[in-house]
Amino acid sequence: MSRLSAAGGPLAGWETAVLRLRAETPVFVLSGRAAVVGLDALWSGGRLHVLDLEHPALLRLIEAQVRAGRAPSLADVVAAARADPARYSRLSLPSPQLPDKAEVKLGIPPPASTVKGMLRTAYLHWVLKRDGEARGRFLSAVAQALEERVHPKFLAARGEAAVFKVVVGKRVWDVFNAVLVREGPAGARFEVYKIDVVKGSNVIASAYAVGASPGSAFEYRVVVRPRPREDGGGDAVLALDDLKKALDDFAREAGEREGWRPRCPAAVRIGFGAGRRWKTVLNLVERHDPALYRRIQEYMTQRLKRFWGDVTKKTVEGMPVGWACYEWL
Repeated sequence: MSRLSAAGGPLAGWETAVLRLRAETPVFVLSGRAAVVGLDALWSGGRLHVLDLEHPALLRLIEAQVRAGRAPSLADVVAAARADPARYSRLSLPSPQLPDKAEVKLGIPPPASTVKGMLRTAYLHWVLKRDGEARGRFLSAVAQALEERVHPKFLAARGEAAVFKVVVGKRVWDVFNAVLVREGPAGARFEVYKIDVVKGSNVIASAYAVGASPGSAFEYRVVVRPRPREDGGGDAVLALDDLKKALDDFAREAGEREGWRPRCPAAVRIGFGAGRRWKTVLNLVERHDPALYRRIQEYMTQRLKRFWGDVTKKTVEGMPVGWACYEWL
């Protein structure tokens, strides 16, 4: 742990540390974009080549078609790129063999927002375990939100607000605004993987996605600052050591439900396929208010029009996705 400094002097009450994640199984954080083989991507020689459709040579081909009085054809552009896919690609990744028209969801390194969300969930879990009054407010707020039939994405937010949001003067301040997360150095290797959706012992669906390969490492600078006061001072509302303990505690409890986990001392599951229990405090709700947990499950199943539960898992070559070992530096 160290103090941050600015203008040559210490910032009183500010604490900082580096959180390092190392992928143990493929980690997927999806960008929302996709490539389709035969349309804007080609598979060749064990690699997926995502085409740069603005490559000068391909643009010249389009211009030649226009000069000849022909409507530009994407099929012709892709056919030209097949001669040397690597030359015309903007991204080239190791990949299993892919059929034409296969969609590949594109992935990115876990952003700071993903890590902050993980820390927020862990700290909420930490507070609710130790503070019965806060736990009561949280459970009551979630129950009220269910009565009001709020949108599913706001259900947890209502509970969090009852715990984290406080009134300071005339302003509402979220306690977790004290935490800042910034992306640091990364040593990552990305590949295309086939993700299987497994129910029991059966694969019920599969998809292709780009993920960070095992061994990929990511660092994040985590800063805890005081809540600013109007007089220029600050009030400590959260300690970095508590944040570290919260992550350890949450990771241990969530990991106890897993059939497999890495052998490293501390590990979490993050990103796509990690499962709802790594992104919520459902374990705590189920333990302290089983009836409310069942109401949440019924409501989510109704709104999503599919069973909302722990009946499936996402794997790559039989291993659960999203596992990363972590350490504080």
